[in-house]
Amino acid sequence: MKRSLMLLLILFICLLESGCWNRRELGELGIVMATAIDMDKNNQWVTSFQVVNPGAIATQTGSGNSQSPVTTFSTKGKTLRDAFQNVSMETPRALFLAHNRVVLINEDVAKKGVKQIIDFYLRDIESRETMKIILTKGNAGEFLEILTPIEKISGNTIRKIFEKEESSLSMIRSINMHEFVTTLASSPLESAVLPEIKVSGEQRKQTALEALQKTRRHAAIQLGSIGVFRQAKLVGWLSQEESLGLAWISDAISNTVVTFPCDGTTYDKQLSSFFVEKGSTKLIPSLVNGKPEITVDVKAKGVLEESACKLNLQDPKVLTKLEHSIQDEIKKEIEVAFKGAKRLKTDVLGFGNAFHTEYPSYWKEMKDNWGEAFMDIKMNVKVKANIRRTGIINNSVSKILK
Repeated sequence: MKRSLMLLLILFICLLESGCWNRRELGELGIVMATAIDMDKNNQWVTSFQVVNPGAIATQTGSGNSQSPVTTFSTKGKTLRDAFQNVSMETPRALFLAHNRVVLINEDVAKKGVKQIIDFYLRDIESRETMKIILTKGNAGEFLEILTPIEKISGNTIRKIFEKEESSLSMIRSINMHEFVTTLASSPLESAVLPEIKVSGEQRKQTALEALQKTRRHAAIQLGSIGVFRQAKLVGWLSQEESLGLAWISDAISNTVVTFPCDGTTYDKQLSSFFVEKGSTKLIPSLVNGKPEITVDVKAKGVLEESACKLNLQDPKVLTKLEHSIQDEIKKEIEVAFKGAKRLKTDVLGFGNAFHTEYPSYWKEMKDNWGEAFMDIKMNVKVKANIRRTGIINNSVSKILK
């Protein structure tokens, strides 16, 4: 009995001793909040890391501490792992990637292909599949040097800009690592999109700590275009206007604003605003005489938030007229996106997936030549807009003060 108890005690002690064999103290880690990937003229990978400065983050306002909240440095290597390992020559702390919010990829790197980048991050045990992937047309590492006044860490600023945009405009969506890989793997032509960020203003001045002490920023991080990928390589860009139409077609509209003229035909200085509270889209494929056609069926419900129209908004016929104007504007946005996708000769609209689901036999015959079929496909657009409310006043101020 005593011998059995002794063996159990020894086993319990061994388990306790081996529980933290690979532990790392917090004071030995450099917490990475954002990563940027570029490539030099010799085709070496250039990786940049934005690391939190714990002392500056913990410092309260008015303490007189003038440390930057983050530190940014870059390393080079023949592979991404090689560049990552070379970090030990520049910093006394081991980098910790579990809190990495965003990965910025330079346009030139994206044109060569992102398969190796995806492979690196998916293999790393610390990396998270929820981190956002974002494109830059300039040097990606320089974006990490920008200091932002409201959020101390610019990596968090970039992530929150996308989150706010998705909930208010739905024009440009953020894409995380898992979503990007899934789209590439499931899309007929391995097509996907990634958003771009850009900087307006004097970028270099916004990297100095003194910039945080001013009421007006020298430079600001902004959302840009949409990068279109085919077979994991960047093939072109969609404008913000085209990306809004893409959001309608992809059923990715949560909230957005539609501006429209009162007469439904011409734009002048008198425009009204319709806030979309709920939008939904269905793609309905069909074969007409053996040729593919697709109907984009959109429904939008919302509120008239601004009206310059000198009309009686209590009249149901007037509201119907305004709804027709809204429908026309949404149709235009969708058609612009369709033309943009054809310009890039890439089906990022999901039409191929719709035919794959509805007509599997047809898809089996056409999947290898879907690029050509997509260029000839006919698109029909049906939009039903519903003005649910007109606000707390019944008529426009223009009519009241006429």
